[in-house]
Amino acid sequence: MTAEATVATFEAMYASHVRDILAYCLRRTSHAEAHDATAEVFAVAWRRFADMPADPETLPWLFGVAANVLKNQGRSSRRARNLAGKIGSHAVDFQPGPETQLVRRAEYEEVHRAIDSLKPKYRDVLKLVEWEEVPREQVAEMLSVSRATIDQRIHRAYQQLERRLKHMSYTQSQEGGDHDAAAAS
Repeated sequence: MTAEATVATFEAMYASHVRDILAYCLRRTSHAEAHDATAEVFAVAWRRFADMPADPETLPWLFGVAANVLKNQGRSSRRARNLAGKIGSHAVDFQPGPETQLVRRAEYEEVHRAIDSLKPKYRDVLKLVEWEEVPREQVAEMLSVSRATIDQRIHRAYQQLERRLKHMSYTQSQEGGDHDAAAAS
């Protein structure tokens, strides 16, 4: 493939998947960090262009890269906070940008809290399958586990979400919250 053809192919892949990757990152981190992570995902994709699978496996591969980039960002942020604590600095509180606020609309706060309270192995699989619409077979391949394991994790995630949402709705109704038990279903 010529250099021009490689650039054109990469640009088409970028245009096709950048929104999905940005949305994935926005659901997991702050506005600024999501944009940084998205840029890093495509920098990795460019460096590893020869290793990148062709469609339809491209997007799941990019999601895997994004997951790794976000993990690295998280580790870097923790190290920076620890260092700031050691030298007496105070970490700056983050205020989410408009895109993040749209993703986390008020009517979904209960669901987000419930999903966030899941164990990472259930939460990550649930988000990939339900939000990112990655087929279960591809999620299994991304995580190097069997399809049956993915099915089991999804099933357990649904069970745990149901229990947590019922409990949250019951607690809110007892405290005079706006939502009743029917709102969670």
